[in-house]
This record gives sequence, structure tokens and C-alpha cells, in this order.
Amino acid sequence: MSARTTRTATALVAAFGIAATMVAAAPGSLAASAADACDTVASADPADAAKVQVDAFGVLKNLTVDVREPGTTKVLASAGGFESSTRPGFGVRHRSAALPALAQLGRYALDVRYTDAAGKTVRCADSGELRYLPHPVLALNPLSEPISLEKPTATVTGKLVLRDPRTRVETPLQGRRVNLTFSGWLTQEIPQSARAGSDGAFSTTLTYTARNSSSAVVVEAEGAATIRTELPVEKRKVVIALDVPSSMAPGYESRFRIAGKVLYRGADGELHPLPNADLDSMGDTCEKWDVFGSKCGKILMTSGQTFTWDRYTLHGDTVLAVTHRPGALLDGVSKASVTLKVDRTVAFAGLKATEDAEGRLTFKGTTRLGEGTNIEQDLYRIQHSADGKTGWKTYRSTYLRRTGSILRTLKPGTYPEGGAWRILFEGAEGLEPVTSPNFTVVTP
Repeated sequence: MSARTTRTATALVAAFGIAATMVAAAPGSLAASAADACDTVASADPADAAKVQVDAFGVLKNLTVDVREPGTTKVLASAGGFESSTRPGFGVRHRSAALPALAQLGRYALDVRYTDAAGKTVRCADSGELRYLPHPVLALNPLSEPISLEKPTATVTGKLVLRDPRTRVETPLQGRRVNLTFSGWLTQEIPQSARAGSDGAFSTTLTYTARNSSSAVVVEAEGAATIRTELPVEKRKVVIALDVPSSMAPGYESRFRIAGKVLYRGADGELHPLPNADLDSMGDTCEKWDVFGSKCGKILMTSGQTFTWDRYTLHGDTVLAVTHRPGALLDGVSKASVTLKVDRTVAFAGLKATEDAEGRLTFKGTTRLGEGTNIEQDLYRIQHSADGKTGWKTYRSTYLRRTGSILRTLKPGTYPEGGAWRILFEGAEGLEPVTSPNFTVVTP
């Protein structure tokens, strides 16, 4: 065997995962006419031993495969009518039409002939072996109806038999195990198995949800060619509806909530709750962490179709969107977006000062920093001015929550009578300074 031929055999074994008997094993009269062009591997079609397949580095023109008794020059039949397809990963696979019935079962040599780019006939002897023997065959029945969100259960049925390539007689392989692998969430695989019955038939079911990433199924049985197919699907569009306004003004470093419902538009054109939703977020950059983890929160399904998303805002205006991950049963998503304009200015409301009979002066009111909740505290100053314009003097410095109530008291004799009062916030990181409206003392 030449070094060139040895390299070719090694490359083909690596590329196609199948052993090849090379030219050196053939009778001298059958030696390849162009050894360097014999980069081919021929074998019985794994799905049907009455057919031949040829793997090569490219498409072969005018391809014919002769079936020959090993060690002789006697050709028993020729395979033609090849169809080619790209092999996953590398090369081209050619599959023939069915061979004429051979006189006997057994193992036969395969010689490949084709026309090269120059129009010359290339002959490759002993390119492989035809195992013309009874072999297991798997077959799947088509689904009675496509899978959909309304009808998510798929019943996969088929048959496992032993087929004689010469007579085409099929014998049920009763009790033989059939393995099926379905696609679950993301890259998850869902394995199931069934046993062939007395007639070779098998059956299994899988109920799909919006989380299944694909309708692909792989069916395997010992000795049989693997079946890879996709079950038919009628897809539905997901619609996400908000229960909050589409624009919000949460306060800086505040927690707020986005909520809504997850629906799908059915074949009847109506919206229905989407079970087992798999929501995702967009524009969700989290830059705030504490000892318990992210403060940005996550989307949670609360009950049935309803979701909540507790958020924490920090760095500025943005657009958050709630969407749904792709799924085998889904035809896209009508996402829901919320435009956020972060509020950085504390607002005062209901401010008043009251003096009781004992002479204590009590300040009441509320602070609010945008929408949401904010329990952070900052320094505020309670000030007085005789004319309400100039000469403001601080009578108490105190910490108040950015969103919360105000309740502070000055003792009798520690404050002036008359004039006007205000509360001053000098600002903090991320927040603007603000001064409350003036207010005066009232008697309860």
C-alpha cells in the first residue's frame, strides 16, 4: 500500500468514522486507475442494507458502485441513482436507490466508479463492504396533528423490525428497547424509552411547554440507524401585558416593582394565559450588590400568568423590557418595555409645625423620592427666618428617610416665635439639593 493510499485511509477513518478496505486488498486487475482520486468510502446504508452509501470529500459525478464477490472480478449488481447531501461536520454522503435482489445474503466487496473534473472515469476497487444481511430498522409514524400550546402532548409512535434486504420481509423485534431523546429547556435533554410490542410497534408521549427549546427528537435502537427528526409544530405568539405604566420615575437608589401578565394569542385569535412561562429581561444592568447578592432583583411568576419584577435603580435613565426566551412552540414575543427616568430630587408634602400647650414645637410631614420605596437616610436641617427670606438659622439637624414621614420636636424655649420655617436638604451623592416651601406654626 502506498504512502498516499495509507494517508487517505487514515483521513477517511477519522472523517467518517468507518473502516475502509483500501486498494492494496483488491485483485490486481481491479486496482484503482487513479489511486490519488480514490478518497471514497462505500458501505451498506445503515437504514437499509439493500442500498449503498458512499462518503467522499465532494460530490461525485456519474457515480456507480459495483457489488462484487470478494477475491474475484465477478460483479453481481450495480448501485446507481445516487442522491447527495452534506454530512454534518465534513464531506458529502451519497445514497443509492435500492439494489436488485442478490441471490444470497452475505458480505460483498464494493467498487466505486465516477467521472472526475477532467471527464475521465475513476475506478476505486474495494472501497468498502456491503453487509447484505438482516438488520434492525426503525420507522416513525407521522403525528396525527401538530403540537401547539393548546394541544401540547405529542404521542410518538413507530416500529422496530428486523428486515431481510433480499426478500424485504420484516420480523418484529418484540421486547427490544427503543430510546428517544427530546429537547427540554435550553440545552436540557429529556430521555425516554419504550419497548417494541409483538408487532414491533412502540409508543411514548411528551407534553411540551413554552420552555421546550426544540421539537427535535432522536430515536435509537441497538443495531438500527438513528432517526433524527423534528415534530411538526403550530407556533403561537407570546404577548406580555404590563399592569404598571409604560414610563416610571423611580427614585435614585429606590426599589420599585414592574408587574404584568404573560399571555399567548391562540388559534382563535384570543389571548390566553401562558403556562410555564420563561421570562427574560433586557436592559437589565445590575451595578449594586450587598452581602445578600444582587439588589437588581429578578422576574418571578407569582401565580398563573402574573409576574413581578422587583427592581433597584441607581445609575440613571434607561429602558427595561420584559421578554420571553425562544421556544419550540413560540412564534416570537411582543415584549413589554418600561421607560425609566430616575428621580433625584426629594419632594416634601404636608409640612406643618404645631405648638402644644406645654410649649413643644412639633414638625410633621413627608418626604418622597420618586416612585418606589427608599429607606436610605440623609441629613436635613430644620431652619427659621424672621422674615421668611433671609437670615435662615438651623435649629435642628436630623436624618430623615428619603421616602418616609417627618416627626421631629423642639423643646420649649429653644426656638423663636413667629417668622417662617423650612427644611433644607443640602444634597447627597446622586441627589440634588432642595429646600421645602416655607411654613408657619399653627395651633392645634
